[in-house]
Amino acid sequence: MEVKLSHYATSPKYSFWRRLTQKRLPTGYQQGLTLNKVERDILPYQCEWGAPGELLIRPQDELTICVTERVKTLFMAFIVFSRFSVTGNCRQAINAQVTVKTSGNLRKKHIDFVSKDEQGQSLVSLLKQYPIITSTLEELDFNYCHLNIKHGVWHCEIEPFTASEIVSRIPATRRYLRLTSEQRHRLLSALQLIHQFMEKHFVNH
Repeated sequence: MEVKLSHYATSPKYSFWRRLTQKRLPTGYQQGLTLNKVERDILPYQCEWGAPGELLIRPQDELTICVTERVKTLFMAFIVFSRFSVTGNCRQAINAQVTVKTSGNLRKKHIDFVSKDEQGQSLVSLLKQYPIITSTLEELDFNYCHLNIKHGVWHCEIEPFTASEIVSRIPATRRYLRLTSEQRHRLLSALQLIHQFMEKHFVNH
C-alpha cells in the first residue's frame, strides 16, 4: 500500500509556544451555553445559528445582528458576556474609531462619543446630529460600545450589562442576568439606528 508523505512538519518548538501563548478559557466554560439563554430572551425575533459560537438575529430583512460570547476569568469563577454587533461595507476610504463613554448615575446617565483620530472626530460630529441615537444609548445599560471603520468595512459592537452569566466553581452555581424586554428593545434599536446612520452617510451617500 502506498503511503503518502508530507513535505511539511510542525515544529515541536512552534507548537509548544503556540499552546503557551494561546489564551486559555476557564475550566467549565462551554461555548454557546449562554447564547442559548440569550436566544430565549430575543424571542419573538427570528434567530438562527451561524458559525460555532455565533447567534444571528434578524429583526428586519436588511439587518443582521451577530451575537458572540466574551469570557472574563475571575478567581474561582468566570463571567460570560454577550456582544451584539452589526457590520457593513463602507464606500468611503476612511479609518475611524469611536468609543461611547458613559458618565452620571443610574437615574441620569450621559454618554459621549470619543475618538482620538481626526477622521473619527468628524464621525463624532455626524453622530451628534442625531439625538435619537444619543437618547437611545443613554437608556441602554451597557459595558462597552464601539464603532470602527477600516479597510472599507464598518463594525459596531455593543456589550450590554445583562444577557450575561456568572459561573462559580465553589459553590458550583450559574447565574444568568436576563435581557429584559425593555433593554432588548433599546439594544436592538441602538444597533438599528447605527445601521441606518452608516447606510445613509457611508454607503448610499
